[in-house]
Amino acid sequence: MAADVDDFLATMVAPARPVAIGRALALVRERYGLEPEASRLTGERDENFRLTAPGGAEYVLKIANPAESPAETDFQTAALLHIERADPALPCPRVLRERQGGAYVRFTDEGGAERTARLLTYLPGRLLGTATRSPRQRAACGRLGARLALALRGFEHPAEQRKIVWDLRHTGHMRALLEDLSHLPSRAAAARLIERLALRIDSELPLLRHQVVHNDLNPLNILVDPADESRVTGVIDFGDMTRTALIADVAVTAAELIPPDCTDPGEARVSVLDVASAYHERVPLLPAELALLGALTAARLVMTVVIHEWHVQRNPVSGHFKPLAEDFMRARLDIADQLLLVEFRL
Repeated sequence: MAADVDDFLATMVAPARPVAIGRALALVRERYGLEPEASRLTGERDENFRLTAPGGAEYVLKIANPAESPAETDFQTAALLHIERADPALPCPRVLRERQGGAYVRFTDEGGAERTARLLTYLPGRLLGTATRSPRQRAACGRLGARLALALRGFEHPAEQRKIVWDLRHTGHMRALLEDLSHLPSRAAAARLIERLALRIDSELPLLRHQVVHNDLNPLNILVDPADESRVTGVIDFGDMTRTALIADVAVTAAELIPPDCTDPGEARVSVLDVASAYHERVPLLPAELALLGALTAARLVMTVVIHEWHVQRNPVSGHFKPLAEDFMRARLDIADQLLLVEFRL
């Protein structure tokens, strides 16, 4: 595999000795003065621990993969601090300061690797992925995405141009991933889609508005009210954040919220409109952006198949990704093939 693609995927597959829960608790006691209980959470790149303090307060300790540069970790932390100032009521994690006032701590793990740890507030709620889907829910997600984009507007950081494989700017890099997936169902169809998508995205995306965006509003990163699952109550996990086209962020959300059992491209198109129309209410989208929305949504759907399955094959011990059903993969690629040709108008 090409070296530049390996750079994109370094933190997804870089071996790291897991930090023991006891070591994580000792770090929290020493640097934050807390005496919590802890349980391990999954994560694509970070190691995550859910902490519960004696009084019931809950936190998340995030320990970055040693392959991730401190600048990239600081990028995510700085963005959360910026959002706290720009929109204090926006429901996302807040950064806790350690005893010396720092927003994160550096430490050496049991394997001798230098690591960066951050302590964030824990947001209650039900993951959207376990909730019943609805048009109202998708609209609420679209409005939240727009609000988050407004909070991040004007935010800059030295690491904002980070290389991340989930950035739709880099759709063409999936060609190399397919080389490792000889048994992927509909592999030839995926390859043809990637070629068509990369051609449009490479030529049109650079001309559109760019800013730092969340880039991963998916059902595992959006929280809803258990009593009213159409009401969105929070957004978590800023690990895929980057500077890219604003409309790419809309496309990511729209693609991820197409119902998992959807096989009808017409139903998928309506689902995308639910998200985009609500987003447009708060952040008006330009005709050139809407013209590329279908292709970008298609690209995210292809990524959810190709990158996901590549990760399962290349890094099976992570446990974060489970193999996808063949019918689901084929349906996603069929929908992507149809959305590629759609030019949305609102």
